[in-house]
Amino acid sequence: MRSLALLAALVPSLAFADEIDLSRGESRDVREPPTWVLRAEGGNEFAPFGYIGGCISWLIDPNDALEIGAGGGFPGVQLGLVGKHLFNFGDGGQYILAELFLAGNTRVDRGLDPNAPPSNVQGTSSLWTGLGLGFEQRAGFFDLSFAGDIVFGEDLASISI
Repeated sequence: MRSLALLAALVPSLAFADEIDLSRGESRDVREPPTWVLRAEGGNEFAPFGYIGGCISWLIDPNDALEIGAGGGFPGVQLGLVGKHLFNFGDGGQYILAELFLAGNTRVDRGLDPNAPPSNVQGTSSLWTGLGLGFEQRAGFFDLSFAGDIVFGEDLASISI
């Protein structure tokens, strides 16, 4: 009898505990872009994540993103770190982007131009940097971006798209 009375008292309280609000008074807007995105990448020999690769993109605040990733540099593995600033372009996660990246390859010295005239400075570099502009669409968990970059290395200055 006591257990039946206890059960009758607890059943209504279980129905009130089915929703927990952790938003601290603010709810997340459905139109806001996601903070974390796992993205497949395609590029050229100077792209930060290689010809075919992937990265994790973290939206630090509404206008800044940090990406880290790796991909196939053929030969070697290409590693990259990208910092992006996103300028609002439209509704629904559309941005004009400005990016700065540091990339490197484990087997190929792409930071050194083999066609450059000889210089007194000898050495090789498997690191290069780039500065670029482009467009990015962040909607839901989909992320699409296009960027054109100017790439800088030891004896290298070229444009990659």
